[in-house]
Amino acid sequence: MASRHVDSPTNAYVKELARLKERRARRRSGTFLVEGVREAERAVAAGLAPVALLLAPELVQEPGRVAALRAAAQERGAEVVTFSAAAYARLSLREHPDGVTLLTRSAPRAPADVGLTPGALALVLDGLEKPGNLGALLRTADAVGLDALFLTGVGDDGGGTDLENPNVIRASMGSVFAVPTAVGRREAVAAALEAAGLELVATTPHAAEPLWDVDLTGGKALLLGSEHAGLSGWWLERAHRRVRVPMRAGLADSLNVSVTGAVVLYEALRQRS
Repeated sequence: MASRHVDSPTNAYVKELARLKERRARRRSGTFLVEGVREAERAVAAGLAPVALLLAPELVQEPGRVAALRAAAQERGAEVVTFSAAAYARLSLREHPDGVTLLTRSAPRAPADVGLTPGALALVLDGLEKPGNLGALLRTADAVGLDALFLTGVGDDGGGTDLENPNVIRASMGSVFAVPTAVGRREAVAAALEAAGLELVATTPHAAEPLWDVDLTGGKALLLGSEHAGLSGWWLERAHRRVRVPMRAGLADSLNVSVTGAVVLYEALRQRS
């Protein structure tokens, strides 16, 4: 498709794109932004349906790479829109943008459609609030070859952050597109885990059993809670086991949720290797 150019930061299209930084606008439009050439490449490679490739030519740092991305996006029917640096700054979240953003359609997946197998390793994140933590956990999940990641406590089911948040995509460095994910109500996620026969392992600093003493082979769903409140009572009541990451005496009484997740996932990987 032929490209068009947007010069003014007050252009209506720029304002429309900038609104996609907010979850309500993303849900209403069924689209979201993927900023950065690496992240956009991974979104296209994952099979997402691009609507438009948004470029600020004077900010582009890797023209050859961007040309290949442009060709791939256009093959999928995406429009190419170029912007002045000033106009592009309205839709960018980065201090030093690389002039590349992909506008793509949302592709939500229901928990029941993830396709869990009986021996799967899954991660359930309940009510995570900080995009940086979710992005970091997605990178770790990608690194260990996690079979599925579920989000609960998001949107109508709570105030947690979502997978299409631009800061989540950035923090994950595109791994959000590599890990099978689903967002749903707690009941729907629990039903999908139960249907696959996965054992629910809740992580909580109040558990008596240390992580190292727990068998994490076979079908397991690891449960992590929000940064402030921890895992909800709803999940704690349904967990088959509760475990804690051992800590020596000190001022810290807990770990950052992304650190806890990394420790638990790598212990699972170690046992399953």
